[in-house]
Amino acid sequence: MASPTSGISRLGARSAGSSSPTTSSSPSSSSSSSSSSSASSSDSAASSAGASSSGASSVCANATGAESESARASIRRVRRAMESSFERPAYHGLIGVVNASRRSARRVPGAARRTPFHLVAQPGAACQSGPGGGPPLPALTVVPLGGLGEVGMNCMLIECEGDLVVVDAGVTFPGRVHGIDLDHPRLDHALANQQKLRAILITHGHEDHIGALPYLLRELDQPVPVYGPPYALALIRKRLEEHHLDFPEMIATRPGQRFEVGCFDVEPVRVNHSIPDATSLILRTPAGTVVHSGDFKIEERPLDGEHFGTAALQRVRDEGVDLLLSDSTNIDVEGDSGEEADVAEAIDALVAGAEHRVVVAQFASNVYRMKAVFEAARRHGRRVLLLGRSVRNHAAVSRELGLLDGVADLILQDDDARDVPRDQLCVIATGTQGEPPAALSRLARGTHPALELEAGDTVVLSSRIIPGNEKIVFDLTDMLERVGCILHHRKNRPDVHCSGHAARDEQRRYLELCRPKTFIPVHGTFHHLRRHAALAREVGVEQTLVIENGAIVQLERGRLEVVGEATVGRVHIDRGTPVDEELLKERRLIGELGHAVVAFSIGRGDRFLGHVDIVARGFLAAEVEDALLDDASDYVRRDLRRAKGEGPGELEERARRALRRYFYKKLRRKPIVTAMALEVG
Repeated sequence: MASPTSGISRLGARSAGSSSPTTSSSPSSSSSSSSSSSASSSDSAASSAGASSSGASSVCANATGAESESARASIRRVRRAMESSFERPAYHGLIGVVNASRRSARRVPGAARRTPFHLVAQPGAACQSGPGGGPPLPALTVVPLGGLGEVGMNCMLIECEGDLVVVDAGVTFPGRVHGIDLDHPRLDHALANQQKLRAILITHGHEDHIGALPYLLRELDQPVPVYGPPYALALIRKRLEEHHLDFPEMIATRPGQRFEVGCFDVEPVRVNHSIPDATSLILRTPAGTVVHSGDFKIEERPLDGEHFGTAALQRVRDEGVDLLLSDSTNIDVEGDSGEEADVAEAIDALVAGAEHRVVVAQFASNVYRMKAVFEAARRHGRRVLLLGRSVRNHAAVSRELGLLDGVADLILQDDDARDVPRDQLCVIATGTQGEPPAALSRLARGTHPALELEAGDTVVLSSRIIPGNEKIVFDLTDMLERVGCILHHRKNRPDVHCSGHAARDEQRRYLELCRPKTFIPVHGTFHHLRRHAALAREVGVEQTLVIENGAIVQLERGRLEVVGEATVGRVHIDRGTPVDEELLKERRLIGELGHAVVAFSIGRGDRFLGHVDIVARGFLAAEVEDALLDDASDYVRRDLRRAKGEGPGELEERARRALRRYFYKKLRRKPIVTAMALEVG
């Protein structure tokens, strides 16, 4: 495939206007340009057409002969198309169909709220023409379904010339919320456009990037190939087996080995992260070159010897990066994220100095951390016990792929752990966030069948506390203190953990390596995205666009524009089954208000027979329950006897209302009430 940049004349047009609803100049250019808000999208588009024309005139003044005439013809075609678009309510060629006039756009039931966004453009953003100054390049469209304006559920759609790829499909874990195990992004938009879908591209194997794949793959009418690093594909296979799904075609990617998918020329780039085989993706297309960072950090001393792909990013920078999508997670962390090599040294020192058992609690996917524990255990004459299903799964995958060699003789089975002297045992456990079913919580409560902690044992919390989990983690550490364990964590021993996400200095370096013409920050809350966009402007990026999930963004002629919105949201999963919002609302209300069931008997002709039975859960104290329910039964009985000619359904509604009325009079609360009419005879 020829390089997309070959034969392309990149013309430095200066544009005074933009069709974006919100624009502003960067500080460096405020003296030479001004911006204004449009009264409507039509006004905005018209000003954009005029700006494009005047900007192109200055370009054409620098061109000669056929190039000049071709450029003028292109501008005329673009202007005619924009003027005629005012007469056509919708236009195609994007992912889906979007309204040309955002003011008159009708809402789709279930659609997301209007996506807020913030565009900052430096005047003089490059206008791209085709080879020899011919027609403008095709547009490239980007639609985030998850991961923007939130942490987790990362999923991005990218389309060019009718070819669509999905970059990652992840989940998030909401915690103990009404029985919900996980959330994944609504995939309606991807499924509605699956006839264009050419491949699913995976950057790495964390659940917030691969966890939604089973839910996407089972809904597709035709199988779609999945491309990803070997470690990620191994985890995906296990996940698909759990869901009893057939494997699609899965193609292992390697850094530097380019492959083609539709009109996309894809090149994976090695990056450092807290899981093996993490990559960024370079996507070269006829519409321009896009770099998707994936999750990354930059390490000088990677434990696996796989150095960050600086050279690859420098090469694509020299070709020209039209759009960068980059991880914003740690934008608030100054400096750099730290090195796994330093954490390995800290763990080795703690194991060397421990008198009794050493328990290292960590995120299961951090194989580098796991390997550091194994190496410390071997150096200091200890065996290793793996506690927690996810830790065992990652250890097994790592050994299959040769990432954790030479440890088989160190691994203990659960049944053997109690027989090992305390000063000869290391434990790698799940449960860094205080999850009650996880191994560390069970150890702290003394309920784990494999082991019982004792005073003097060392516990290392080799992780950060995810925001929102502070109380449950503090409760966990308090339990460990009561046992008499010696605790090490980031507050009293900062070197026991480092993040897998780039801090601010590393994000700056990534921006400088790519030098993109346009930038959309991804992977983070709206606060993270805005701060990352500000950093990009400091580095000199011409345009930054801050969006959230559902924004349909076009990159055309070197400019970013939000042209519509897609239906987005969350799908709640309980034990593998989707839970709709109404059911979740019902669970929440039952949890807050309690639940009561009233059953009564009816005979022939739907005549009430006088028997009423009530069961209540979750809102009555034991000492008053019997007396109160007897009184409530009498209240409902009297109300039912007043019924005249009502059928079973009407009687049930009468009983339900009567019981709610009674509880409100007595308790000032209205629990959820279910009523059942039982036919007798």
